[in-house]
Amino acid sequence: MKRIDGAELLDRLGIGFIIALAVLALALLLLPAVIVVMMSFDTRGYISFPPVGFTLDWYVKVFNQPVLVNAMWTSIKVGLYVTALCILLGVPTALACARGDFRGATALSVFVLVPHMVPGIVLGVAVLFSGALLGIGPSIWLQSVSLSVYVMAVMVRTVMARLQRLDPLLEQASANLGASRWQTFRTITLPLLLPAILAGAVFTFIEGVDNLSVTIFTHGYRDRPLPIELLAIVQNSNSPLVAAVSSVQIMLAMLALLAISLTIGLDRVNE
Repeated sequence: MKRIDGAELLDRLGIGFIIALAVLALALLLLPAVIVVMMSFDTRGYISFPPVGFTLDWYVKVFNQPVLVNAMWTSIKVGLYVTALCILLGVPTALACARGDFRGATALSVFVLVPHMVPGIVLGVAVLFSGALLGIGPSIWLQSVSLSVYVMAVMVRTVMARLQRLDPLLEQASANLGASRWQTFRTITLPLLLPAILAGAVFTFIEGVDNLSVTIFTHGYRDRPLPIELLAIVQNSNSPLVAAVSSVQIMLAMLALLAISLTIGLDRVNE
C-alpha cells in the first residue's frame, strides 16, 4: 500500500479545501435564486419556504397585470438602449485606450472606470441634478444615459482585454497589403473583437434590466422599470407575486446568458 508523505497530504488537503470553498461560493450565489423561484410556485397566499404545493397562478397574475407587463417592456427597452449606447461609445473608447498612441491614454482608461466605482445612488443623484440643470426630467432616456455611464466600464474593459490578446502584427500586415484603417478594422479587428463585444453587450443588457440603485432616481413616472415596480410590491405585499416577478427578472438574465452561450460560447469570451 502506497504511503502518503506529509507534503502530498498537505497538497490534497489544500485542493480539498479550495474545492469546498468553490462549492460553498457557488451555493451562496445560486441558492437565493433557487429559493425565490421555488417560492413563486407556492399555492399559499404568502411567502414561505418550503412551498407546500405547485401552481402557476402567480405567473398568470403577473402577466395579467398591465402595470407589470409595461414595466417589463420598459426594462427591456432600457436594457437595449443601454447596450446600444455602450457599444457605440465603449468600443471606440476601448480602441483608443488599447491602440491609441497619445498622451493620456492610460488616464482615459482609468477615467472610464470612475463612474462604475462610484456608488449607484450617488451617480443616480448626480445625473438627476445634471439633467435638471439641462432641463431634462426623469424619463426613459435619462435612465438609459445614466445606466450607460454606470456600466460603460464593463464594455470598455471587456473589449480592451480582447484587444490586448490580439497580435498587432495582423493589423500591420493588413496595412502593408494596402488596406485602409477602416478596411483593417472591418475585416480584421472587428471580427476578432466580436465575441468580446457580444459578451459586453449581454452584461450591459442585464445591468440595464436589473439595476435599481441608479434607476430609482432617473426613471420617469410613466416609465417605471421592473425593479422599481418590484420594490413597490415588496413594500405593500407579502404574496408569492413578489417571488414570481423576481423569477421573471432571473429568467431575463438567464435568457441573455443563454443567447451568448448559443452564439459564441461562454468559453470563447476571453479567447
